[in-house]
Amino acid sequence: MMYLLAKYALLFLLTAVLGFVLGYWFSRRNIVDVSESFEDLRKANDRSDILNWDRLWKHLDAIPEPKEVDLSGVYQRLDTVSNAVTSLPKPAPVDLEPVQNEVGSLRNAIRDIPKVETHAPVDLAPVTSTLGMLEQRVNSMSRPQTVNLAPIDQRLTAIETEIGNLGRRIVEPRNVESALHEATRKEPRILKAALYGRQDDLKLISGVGPKLEKLLNHNGVYYFWQVASWTPQDVDVIDERLDVFKGRITRDDWVNQAKHLETEPTAARMPSE
Repeated sequence: MMYLLAKYALLFLLTAVLGFVLGYWFSRRNIVDVSESFEDLRKANDRSDILNWDRLWKHLDAIPEPKEVDLSGVYQRLDTVSNAVTSLPKPAPVDLEPVQNEVGSLRNAIRDIPKVETHAPVDLAPVTSTLGMLEQRVNSMSRPQTVNLAPIDQRLTAIETEIGNLGRRIVEPRNVESALHEATRKEPRILKAALYGRQDDLKLISGVGPKLEKLLNHNGVYYFWQVASWTPQDVDVIDERLDVFKGRITRDDWVNQAKHLETEPTAARMPSE
């Protein structure tokens, strides 16, 4: 048994030595081959560089030498310009004495200006404190409640309308026949003020603007149902009171427009009485 083990150990040792020798020989051979290849490559590059430089120098030698530029014409023109500049007359010296005198007088005038005396700062603390007290008192005062003067304004407007109508009747003379006709003619229903709720927006009637609406209110017309109830005689009466707007009622058909507008939900309703 010991003999076999010694035999195997000796065989393994011989195999290891043989492998080491073969490996060293193979690696040494490859190193030599690579070194020779690198040396050949370096020599080839050197030869290529020498050929390239020779080719470059040949191209440079083939370039013709530049010709000398003739600058005689330029020199002649420069001489001409130099002579022209030399021959220019010298400018006369400028007399600055009047300017210096004027500057001196201005300096003296500025020096003679009296200096402004500085006043002591004004103490506004009392005024500021008084204004602060007034502001506090004004803010502490109870504000008056707003008063609705719309009904009074409407009543005054109606009164002005009646007074205006009376004035026109007194100023404009009429004959007896027209006076009798006015007395027998039935007046349209006019109001002294918008007494049946909020007045309608008469501007919704085509042809009625802000001025014409104000004139209608001045003559006691505030609602669509008033215009819708006009008869031809009522139209004549109101038309005479429209001054420069005469003829608008018939031309724009206010009555039929008002009949349509009085049915709208937002329109005021005609009173039953």
